[in-house]
Amino acid sequence: MKPANIDIRSEAIRAALSAIAEANGGYLNPLHVVEAARDSSHVLHNEFDWKDEDAAEKYRIAQAGALIRRVKFTVIRSQSEQKEVRMVTARAFQSRESARGSSGGYESVAEIMSDAEKREELLNQVLRELNSYRKRYAELAALSEVWAAIDEAIDLYGSAPSRQVEAEQASLGRAS
Repeated sequence: MKPANIDIRSEAIRAALSAIAEANGGYLNPLHVVEAARDSSHVLHNEFDWKDEDAAEKYRIAQAGALIRRVKFTVIRSQSEQKEVRMVTARAFQSRESARGSSGGYESVAEIMSDAEKREELLNQVLRELNSYRKRYAELAALSEVWAAIDEAIDLYGSAPSRQVEAEQASLGRAS
């Protein structure tokens, strides 16, 4: 059970954000949030780092993360029996939850996928994130087929990591 002060703080933040949105035609723009929070008596003030030097360093670190996430690689697979060439572009680096923090960060996808434990962690992380999106947007009936595919992937991979590896290996065998 959460301590009451966390719930009170969360409610205060929610109320403040709602008030900012209401004051701006129902839209919650980050610029408006920062402007409101500049007042040291505002409930959101302590949610931000107001020391410019510290904030600038944090921003540069966020920019570096965005740069890392933009780097892509392309895999070209030729299927001679079908005379087909398939190109897939994906991120070159990924971040696993256990590798985050001061000592870790992003690793090459090739490194992650070549290590069974790292691969399992990343794929389980992806499935959790997909499931989170499914729950967040469950009311969008137009995406019901997407939600069903996510449920199917969770059923297949989430509960049986060894089947996950077998499926990947079979997929690689067919593609090369």
